[in-house]
Amino acid sequence: MKKFIILLLIIGAGVAGWHYYDPYLKPYIGSFVERVKGTDEKGEGESEAKSSGDEKKIAQKSNEDSASSDMTRTKTPEKKVASADSEKAKEPPLSETDALIAKRYPMPNIKPLIEIVDNWNRVPLKAYPKKVTIRQEVAFQLVVDGQAVGASVAEPGTLVAPLKLDGEILKVASLANGSMKSQLPVDQTDFKNQIQKRYDDFVVKIRNQVSSNRAKAKKKLEDHPELVMKFSSVEQGWDNQNDPRFEAVKASLAKGDVKAVQLNEAKQFRWNGSESINGDKYRGTYDTVSVKFEVNTIFGVFPNEFKCLLKGGRVEGWIDPLTMEEKI
Repeated sequence: MKKFIILLLIIGAGVAGWHYYDPYLKPYIGSFVERVKGTDEKGEGESEAKSSGDEKKIAQKSNEDSASSDMTRTKTPEKKVASADSEKAKEPPLSETDALIAKRYPMPNIKPLIEIVDNWNRVPLKAYPKKVTIRQEVAFQLVVDGQAVGASVAEPGTLVAPLKLDGEILKVASLANGSMKSQLPVDQTDFKNQIQKRYDDFVVKIRNQVSSNRAKAKKKLEDHPELVMKFSSVEQGWDNQNDPRFEAVKASLAKGDVKAVQLNEAKQFRWNGSESINGDKYRGTYDTVSVKFEVNTIFGVFPNEFKCLLKGGRVEGWIDPLTMEEKI
């Protein structure tokens, strides 16, 4: 019973205190209450600020990590390039023999086919195949004085003669009667395919030829190392091409004695005088003339050099100046 009475007194005192706080008690204890309240609010504010500061630090740290990762990714290719340059720098330089061979037998710089045919807008006549296969029916007409006097139809798979490529249209003639002409889309023939194959075959052939010449020349120089110094020292001293001593040489070229080159492709001449030749076919002492050529083809301009052998002012033959193989 006493406990219940005490509880009622406490509750009553609390209610009375709340009721009389503002008009009667606040002047005396209000400042103390406000300080306690302010301390609690400050503690909560600091906690919130601290939490906000921690979040900012976490975000800043994340941004720094991301930037560092970006810098790492940016630098990676530089390291790869540096590594590639380093590997290239480690490649051993060419020996004197290999350098001489590479200079004497350069790998040709062949134009891309699309450049040669001007993106199929201007195909050189030299590149035209003699026959093409059609992939669709083609109606031929024989026209005389503006009037059709004959006609025939060629089935797919028939061979015809290409005359002229005009844009996407190929003008063709019948092989049975060249006077009968027609036209069709170029892609309905193997015109482009044949030119592409000829180009690819030429590239392989010319590169294999250079590689073969290099291999033969290297063997020759390995068997006769004294030739390295000789050929390294004769790169200069080309003579006036109008020198009368070259007349027999020019006449030989004009006759077509060397099928790989023509007279108008001979750009430089050098009189070597008497020289001992020890080739498979030509052996003995000859007066020799070195001739440099620039060979013109639809695939590009290719340098070459041959040596002409003379006795008594007459041409005896042509050889490769290094391997001494006959050139015909």
